[in-house]
Amino acid sequence: MGLSASELARKTALHALNRLGFGPRPGDVEAVLDRGVEDYIRKQLDPAPDAALESRLAPMQNTLRLSTTQVLVTYADSGNLASSVQAYLDNFQNAKIIRSVHTVNQLDEVLADFWFNHFNVNINDGFVRYAIQSFERDAIRPHAMGKFADLLKATAEHPAMLYYLDNYLSTAARTVNGRLVQGLNENYGRELLELHTVGVDAGYTQADVYDAARAFTGWGIDNTGRGGNFRYLSTSHDTGAKSAFGLQLSAGGQKDDGERLIKYLATHPNTARFISTKLARRFVADNPPQSLVDRMSEVWLATDGDIKAVVKAMIGSSEFWSEAFSSAGKPKTPFEYVVSSIRAVGAEVSSATRGVGAYLSQMGQPMYQCIPPTGYSDSGAEWLNPSSQIYRMNFALDLAQGLVTGVTVNVRNFALGADLNSPSSVAKAANSEVFGSTFAPSTLAAASRVDTRITNPSAAVRVSALLLAAPESQVR
Repeated sequence: MGLSASELARKTALHALNRLGFGPRPGDVEAVLDRGVEDYIRKQLDPAPDAALESRLAPMQNTLRLSTTQVLVTYADSGNLASSVQAYLDNFQNAKIIRSVHTVNQLDEVLADFWFNHFNVNINDGFVRYAIQSFERDAIRPHAMGKFADLLKATAEHPAMLYYLDNYLSTAARTVNGRLVQGLNENYGRELLELHTVGVDAGYTQADVYDAARAFTGWGIDNTGRGGNFRYLSTSHDTGAKSAFGLQLSAGGQKDDGERLIKYLATHPNTARFISTKLARRFVADNPPQSLVDRMSEVWLATDGDIKAVVKAMIGSSEFWSEAFSSAGKPKTPFEYVVSSIRAVGAEVSSATRGVGAYLSQMGQPMYQCIPPTGYSDSGAEWLNPSSQIYRMNFALDLAQGLVTGVTVNVRNFALGADLNSPSSVAKAANSEVFGSTFAPSTLAAASRVDTRITNPSAAVRVSALLLAAPESQVR
């Protein structure tokens, strides 16, 4: 027997909330159905200012608005930089969780997370901890749905990336006391090709890496102790002719060598395929259909790398919606699972670093702490392992009990209108209010068998925890 029109509509709304955001809060499925899925998508693609979110972040704005220079000067002047900077770092990480849980502009937040992961820098890498807030705020977020060339240039110029990949140390070869000193650092040139644009399988050579690195000599940082700003030093630039992955750069170039290479790579067919595949992997499937990747690549090339146009084409495809009507789903990463669980119970987040952050670390995905430049995997299946599942179940139980520091939970929000003394009533209410009535009968039956003779934690709390840890809650 096929699905009814009502069931199809609810599954479609839930799929939009799960794939374009971090999942539904109580009442979200009905709200999307009332306004229409198309209208919801349109407003996600063209987000308006979120005044309620800004109000939540207001108490932290004293540090969230600081430039890198201000961060360095403020905390260096305290006389104890290592400890005092923690308040700034806490606010930065708190803001990420608060935005992810509470913003109405869910797609914008998911894309900010996606692009930060694509252009990963590690918060524990020396100077990066003081520049990372500016990197996300000034280089990533403004371009998350803009032109990829602008995003690529903003990350290439940002001191956090310059430091993380050592490009601030890269200079042209020079003669010192009659000896030739090689100052070139190839890290950025290599990762620009391998991770940021055309991909490791594009067929570039070591010579391409070498000349790509030469194109960015002289791109540096004014002062990592008290400045933290981009600086181009022409005397450190290699002005010789270069050839990088098919782009010929004549001798005599300066900063424009790197800028020309960025524009060239941003709209290269290999970049279109590589980034389209990554976007489809994040939003559609761990192994995205080649037909979808091809269409997204075509849009990329036709629009000179317009990210919003590519995402819109992806959302408009049949492949994007196919898993809305299957029982498989795409496994959630730890971050997706934690944020979606907090949203599902209708919780309020005031802070995250001591609570939510600790659980993410246990699950293997601490915020902003991916060490290699590859970033965390967007393949959900790679996060499925016994230890991670145990930590997820523990998180679900702690969350339902209100034991996660900085997160306020009321089980009535999760099971609106339910008889909290009846496991069956709680399970049915949560299924309807949050999950669009998509839980399998067997899942609801299992939750309904919770022993009511145990009162601590209450039956309602245990039912909530079971539903948060259920197979249906582990996928999106």
